[in-house]
Amino acid sequence: MTAETSGPRTRARSSLASNISMGPHEESSPRAIPAVAIIHQEGVIGIIALVGLSLRSEGVLGGLASRGSLATGVFTGVVAGVLCAAGLWALRRIPPLAALEGWQQRMVRNWTVTDAAAVAVFSGLAEEALIRALLQPIIGLLPAALLFAVLHVVPDRRLWMWPVLACALGVGLGVIFELGGYPAAAAAHIAINAFALLRLQRTAEG
Repeated sequence: MTAETSGPRTRARSSLASNISMGPHEESSPRAIPAVAIIHQEGVIGIIALVGLSLRSEGVLGGLASRGSLATGVFTGVVAGVLCAAGLWALRRIPPLAALEGWQQRMVRNWTVTDAAAVAVFSGLAEEALIRALLQPIIGLLPAALLFAVLHVVPDRRLWMWPVLACALGVGLGVIFELGGYPAAAAAHIAINAFALLRLQRTAEG
């Protein structure tokens, strides 16, 4: 029996078999996430960090203080963040990174430049306050980096590169925090996010 004479029943079976072979992970595609939802989430993270820091002996200001010159710390963080983001951009054609970038582009579609910039700033400030300023002095650099990676796990095994990258970046941000304090780590995180999100927003828009 040829494909032309197989009829709708055979075509339906073929379609069903195709869907089964794809599996749940192959069909997953992120919906566009409103930037305001992420900003609200980061706000909750920031509040948790501030409450935790307020319970420590040095208080919020002590936990978020710079280690050394504030200007030097911020400048160093921005430079480190830009260099890291540029390195990731240069490696973007590697298949796991390309798959991750495509997923992220779909996630940020419909964002404006303001949305991307706001998410970059809020996520950098809040996550560094929680992971580096609050938790790293208690649990250590590597456990904090692993926790940072866990926060970037998504329910799609094809995107395994995201938590791996987050862990590596977490180590780097942890070192920056040890050297320059919270302002340096937050500046680096914001620079990485801004570079990535603004580029994703532009390519998704195009």
